[in-house]
Amino acid sequence: MMLVFPQDSNLTKHTNLPDLPACFQLSVLPWTPCIFLWLASPFYILYLKRNNRGYIMMSILNRIKTVLGLILWIVCWTDLFSSFHEMSQNQSKPPIYFVTPLIVGMTMLLATFLIQYERLKGVQSSGVLFIFWTISVLCAIVPFRSKIVSVLCFQNGVEDKLRFTMFYIYFGLTLIQLILSCFNEKPPLFSMPQTVDYNACPEITAGFLSKMTFWWFTSMAIKGYKSPLENKDLWSLNKQDSSELVVPNLLNEWEVEKSKAQSVNPEEEEEEEEVLLSKRKEVRQPSFLRALLRAFGPYFLIGSAFKLLQDLITFVNPQLLRLLIDFTKQTNAPLWWGYSLAFLMFGTSLLQTLILHQHFQYCFVTGMRLRSGIIGAIYRKALAITNEAKRSSTVGEVVNLMSVDAQRFMDLTTFLNMLWSAPLQIILALFFLWQVQRHTFQYIYTLPLPSVVQTIIIFIQNVWQVLFLKEMVNHGFSYLIAYKSVYVQCHVMWLSACHVINGVCVQGINLSGGQRQRVSLARALYSEVDVYLLDDPLSAVDAHVAKHIFDNVIGPEGALKGKTRILVTHGISFLPQVDNILVMVDGRVSEMGSYQDLLKQNGAFAEFLRNYSLEDIIEVDEEEEEEFPEDALSNHTDMVDNEPVVNEARRQFMRYTCIFNASRSASCFGFVTSAFTSTSHDNKFGSRQTMLLFFRDFMIYNVKFKVYWEYAKAVGPFLSLFICFLYGCQSAASIGANFWLSEWTNDAQHNRTQEQVSMRVGVYAALGISQGVLVMFSSFTLALGKIQAARKLHQTLLDNKFHTPQSFFDTTPIGRIINRFSKDIYVIDEVLPSTILMFLGTFFASLSTMIVIICSTPIFALVIGPLALIYFFVQRFYVATSRQLKRLESVSRSPIYSHFSETITGTSVIRAYGRNAAFVLMSDMKVDENQKSYYPGIVSNRWLGVRIEFIGNCIVLFAALLAVIGKDKLSPGLVGLSVSYALQVTMSLNWMVRMTSDLESNIVAVERVKEYSETQTEAPWIVTDKQPPPDWPPKGNVEFVDYSVRYREGLDLVLRNISLKVEGGEKIGIVGRTGAGKSSMTLCLFRLLEAADGEIVIDEVKISEIGLHDLRSKLTIIPQEPVLFSGTLRMNLDPFEKYSDEEVWKALELSHLKRFVSNQTSKLDLECSEGGENLSVGQRQLVCLARALLRKTRILVLDEATAAVDLETDDLIQSTIRTQFEDCTVFTIAHRLNTIMDYTRVLVLDKGQIAEFDTPTNLMAQKGIFYGMAKDAGLA
Repeated sequence: MMLVFPQDSNLTKHTNLPDLPACFQLSVLPWTPCIFLWLASPFYILYLKRNNRGYIMMSILNRIKTVLGLILWIVCWTDLFSSFHEMSQNQSKPPIYFVTPLIVGMTMLLATFLIQYERLKGVQSSGVLFIFWTISVLCAIVPFRSKIVSVLCFQNGVEDKLRFTMFYIYFGLTLIQLILSCFNEKPPLFSMPQTVDYNACPEITAGFLSKMTFWWFTSMAIKGYKSPLENKDLWSLNKQDSSELVVPNLLNEWEVEKSKAQSVNPEEEEEEEEVLLSKRKEVRQPSFLRALLRAFGPYFLIGSAFKLLQDLITFVNPQLLRLLIDFTKQTNAPLWWGYSLAFLMFGTSLLQTLILHQHFQYCFVTGMRLRSGIIGAIYRKALAITNEAKRSSTVGEVVNLMSVDAQRFMDLTTFLNMLWSAPLQIILALFFLWQVQRHTFQYIYTLPLPSVVQTIIIFIQNVWQVLFLKEMVNHGFSYLIAYKSVYVQCHVMWLSACHVINGVCVQGINLSGGQRQRVSLARALYSEVDVYLLDDPLSAVDAHVAKHIFDNVIGPEGALKGKTRILVTHGISFLPQVDNILVMVDGRVSEMGSYQDLLKQNGAFAEFLRNYSLEDIIEVDEEEEEEFPEDALSNHTDMVDNEPVVNEARRQFMRYTCIFNASRSASCFGFVTSAFTSTSHDNKFGSRQTMLLFFRDFMIYNVKFKVYWEYAKAVGPFLSLFICFLYGCQSAASIGANFWLSEWTNDAQHNRTQEQVSMRVGVYAALGISQGVLVMFSSFTLALGKIQAARKLHQTLLDNKFHTPQSFFDTTPIGRIINRFSKDIYVIDEVLPSTILMFLGTFFASLSTMIVIICSTPIFALVIGPLALIYFFVQRFYVATSRQLKRLESVSRSPIYSHFSETITGTSVIRAYGRNAAFVLMSDMKVDENQKSYYPGIVSNRWLGVRIEFIGNCIVLFAALLAVIGKDKLSPGLVGLSVSYALQVTMSLNWMVRMTSDLESNIVAVERVKEYSETQTEAPWIVTDKQPPPDWPPKGNVEFVDYSVRYREGLDLVLRNISLKVEGGEKIGIVGRTGAGKSSMTLCLFRLLEAADGEIVIDEVKISEIGLHDLRSKLTIIPQEPVLFSGTLRMNLDPFEKYSDEEVWKALELSHLKRFVSNQTSKLDLECSEGGENLSVGQRQLVCLARALLRKTRILVLDEATAAVDLETDDLIQSTIRTQFEDCTVFTIAHRLNTIMDYTRVLVLDKGQIAEFDTPTNLMAQKGIFYGMAKDAGLA
């Protein structure tokens, strides 16, 4: 037997029965797994020593693996002793027969030792041993075949029966060990956590293969597809990712860093200071970055190692492709060579996929831990900083550190490796390009340049995203919100006092619709009956209140348990808790049963719940939104918190769904909504259920198209089509250039290379330049369209909100409005265009690949069907689950920032009561709760990536196999083109699924903005043909003529038949009990409330006929809550810069603020902090007075302006009003009656009507309501 390497390749390559030399089979193949295990063992043992999880009891599986390991050792050394025996018989054997059995036998002992050591350290599944057994089996396959072939080819039989038998025993045992290593051991005993977590993440107990392929996540993917995920469905956060371990680790490293920075040599004498001053080194400042690197760097480096390995493997497939092209050029090359290359390319791609996603997993987990650590550190610091330090920043700025900056650190970890990876890939690409520069052009296909360019583009894009401007969300709207909120705040305070102290006042006219419903529900609760018919009592309340009412009143554990409840509600989230559900369509029963029964029936209702899960019915994420500035909210694009909800489809479908409970059980309650009436009695679609499904699907796709069409209209219909056309042309130019290149490479075979060089170069250059121009124009037009769309949608929304009536702000949370202007506009401005760009790019890239492969090998079309089916199912599972995980992550994120802002506001109280530790724990729990939903979200991306890229790898395999099969008909250039496109499709398919999901999620921002852009508007600001004279009103006469008003449609009148006449210059005090309608009168003067009946006439002009700006510019109000904006004092007094400095100083003097402002170094440029917090309440009220003095209109309204100030400030304000507004008409809503005792007349309101209206003296004499109020105040 020949034991040396042959000089020719006839034995291994140019034959139909290939084989490797015997020496190679006896040395390199068996040594390879041994070398791996001996190199990996020291590091692995050290790792196990430091990460003890408790020991595992000896199981049957462990015993079998141990026994098999010992048998393998015996088998190997049997060969060794056989060699010694033969040597003793004077039969010389080469050294390899002694060395290899010795090495392999010792390695088997090491493997057996590791099996037991892993058991003692609590390892349930060994990755190191799995890889070892896999390599062992793969390396044994070649001799396995060789020995069989040698027996079949030679008639002499087996020469060395002992070694022949021992080898097959060795192979069988190794294969069994590989199979056994796929199974997990039992969980370890006496592990660190003392409490058993029944909802632990299955990753902890997952095997090596499961972890590499993320198979352990499949159960959640299936659950999310079948039914909506809830918080209870989420797994507990892994201990090593929790704030309990992460934050102390970071803080310890930070303390070490600070201690190093503070260790300064203090031995210098004072007299030496001047001499050494210039030479002394500056004290090193502590670096938070170094603390972060020490705390999280080691774990991150593991991911970096995976990235390095993946980058190196990236260049293997291009070399295999080069060999495949060589194979197609050789007519007599054996087919097994091509098949081997195809499967090697598949295996390499598969390995690259697994390694890449392990890299991403380590990076994202590092980012997650980084965010937890930074948030924990910031929170603890916020509790410790002094009040003076706290005043140097606004709450929003501090919250930004926790939200935006911590988020950016987390984003950074994903792309940090690109700093070295991208240059490395470029260098390797240039190296291989240099290597093949003297070869033919087809080798260009062997370079992974598209992936390198894509890497650089992604890197640059993520840097650019940080630099985009967010200015348009920031200007103008805050003034409107503040202006409106004056009245909202007063109203809320008034409601709160009324609700707590007096219950419901004056037939509920002071309550919102939701408050009235709650009062009605409370009234029903106390009625103590057996059957409760609840007609949608949850419709006018927000999600949190609805849940509270349901849990505490209506639900299974509520106050009405044991009663029969029939509930009408749109709250789908309550359905799992009802006993029976009855679905009605067109007045007939469609489905009936429990929640689980209806899901199993898989009817219209189940389909609806699958497609539009709970978060699509109740916008919990909107209700959770806190009133933070736009940049205080996370804009992490990977976890965008908007769901693909189609509001119109939702509303339509909910109108057409009816559920009713008819059970007689005493503890039964049901669910009811209104049914729809069909316009036709003909059932054209078969059954009514079919008709409902058809209608639902039609509405969903109709509205989805409508939303996309709205965005296309905002971009511009022609521009939208032009953008798609440009992307299509760009892909066509790319395909054309590559096809042309493949034809060019074929010229070498026909010796036409020199003849057509000019033509080939010219056409190729033209196609390349065309592609570059098209890329530039498509990017430019998309950027142009994005700016135009964002500007148009923002302007439409802004215009509408500036024209929105007061009733909208009464019923809509301000946080939700701000969310439209911040998060939704941000999505439209930045996230959506980049998503569209990526979607178009990946779509056309995937389409191009399919076109090229099918053109090259038409039979590939047969493979597309099965692969597309797998692709579709994976996509559906991913989209359904990831959307719900994003929703849960979004909902759990807001409480972190809410709790933090509350903590900053109440820091002194927390310290005073010694509750620091409790609040820190509370913050950590909220962060962990958020990470509990974020972690499955990032794993879902890895789960998707592995599966989609597996489909891409299959495309690579089939493209290569079909190229091998059809090599006689295909040119080498076409083979290179086809397979190189297949190699690129993996990432395109992965990102296309991601971008499809993101596009569905982000396009809803357009709908949400559009919805708020089309709300009912108030009257026009200017009515040209009804404009009053410039000097109007000359006198200030005000007359209410049989005037009535209500807050909004459907509510009772708050003012009834008010008729009164006020002469110019009169001072009118307005008093009355809470809920009498005092504030409503001032709102009516400004037409913030429109008349239900009657008129208000000011100097013979009906205010309902003129524009709102013409009216409001002639009125001045000093509100109860002084409103100041961040900016200079000058800006707060005169925002439109209408008045000179002299006039401003005069106003300050009259408002008793001149001395205070003069003493400030910046004078009128004094910076007012957020909300004017650096001024006292009295000073803020005087600023509002100065503002009123500057305007000096004929009519002045004081809406309880002195209720929140001290008596001294009250006297100052009143004295100024008496002197400076002597000739003006003044309306004062007063709680302190002493301030209006010298007024011309006093108006007493009661239940929205005029009870008394006369001079204070006469009213006192009448001894009516006013007298009673004065007596209570000690004035009578």
